[in-house]
Amino acid sequence: MVFSQITTDRPDQTESAVVLSSGQIQVESGISIENSQSNINTLFRIGIIEGIEIRINSNYLINDKLSFMKKSSFSDFEVGAKFRIFDKNQNNTKVAFLYHLSIPSAIEVFSNNVYGLLSRLNVSHDLNNESQIGYNLGYNKFKKMDGQFIYTVVYGRSLDSFGIFFEIFGDDSKNSSNINFDSGITYLLDNKKQLDLSIGKGINNDMFFISGGISINID
Repeated sequence: MVFSQITTDRPDQTESAVVLSSGQIQVESGISIENSQSNINTLFRIGIIEGIEIRINSNYLINDKLSFMKKSSFSDFEVGAKFRIFDKNQNNTKVAFLYHLSIPSAIEVFSNNVYGLLSRLNVSHDLNNESQIGYNLGYNKFKKMDGQFIYTVVYGRSLDSFGIFFEIFGDDSKNSSNINFDSGITYLLDNKKQLDLSIGKGINNDMFFISGGISINID
């Protein structure tokens, strides 16, 4: 989240352009409840050197529609890194590049069953001391599958210990195009822990979710 007091990559869909400093560790976890499936997501971010962080992302899925076999499992794990490209305070702009390698590690019904590369360019602009705008442009490509373009635009505002955001996000591929909206709030428990709550809905599709989580920063 580009505007929150602890800069996180949740709960919005826009990945921040901020890279963790060397030696910092951040754990961002939450649950998203959709129409027929719930997702427990946990992202580990580790600053290894200035300008580079490594990342491990996991999702535990619970699908009520799977009546003939196991209803829950981890999906494919993702490992990757975020690289700082540009960060100048004088023009209030940050740019970073993010990629993840999706590893087919889950059981068949919860897996893409092939390797995939997920990449994004992350940009944020400070509008003033209390609000920011951020956006992502990305491309996901799995082996033997059509590529998928990803886009997000988010506006966020800080209100002391609270933060709010409004976001448009979507994806486009050869066979489908989805546009969605979400909004949410964050609350800073202290300077190392932050709670979040968000809700999202499809604009041209029937997607709907409610999500809540916590992020913890460790120096």
